[in-house]
Amino acid sequence: MSKEKKLSYKQKSSITFVGHDDPPFIKALKERTGYKAAPTIDDKFKASASEGYVENDLEEDDLSMLKEEDRPQVVVLDVKNDLNNDDLLSELNKKREEEDRKKIAERQITFKKPTKRQSNCNDESKGREKKTRTSSGSKQETGKSETRLLSFADDEEDE
Repeated sequence: MSKEKKLSYKQKSSITFVGHDDPPFIKALKERTGYKAAPTIDDKFKASASEGYVENDLEEDDLSMLKEEDRPQVVVLDVKNDLNNDDLLSELNKKREEEDRKKIAERQITFKKPTKRQSNCNDESKGREKKTRTSSGSKQETGKSETRLLSFADDEEDE
């Protein structure tokens, strides 16, 4: 038995795997059975780079995904043929509802942001009254709490 020299870090890091082709009889078996090799990481990166990969996977021209201030301005040149802003919003709502129906049919659950409740004038006045009551009540409580505070000067006077 001869002593084997241990590899240095540089030598260890330079070791790589070289994959060989399958032997001809295995290739023939794979062709007959219709075997497809599993995708590798390199294949995945090649596919995404060649197809014009988009980071957020949204359609660039999808107006329903844009905020209202980010949408292009609507200009009506011909009243009969062109869409105005109201028509655009109604079309976007129809499209959104259609997409929701498709998702429901496919059993994909979607959660929407809750809409803010619109308060009436009466509700606002009640809210103001409650605020004034709580603020006046807190003033009284602070006066009471001051009398409850510990004071060592009172004890000395009592003696």
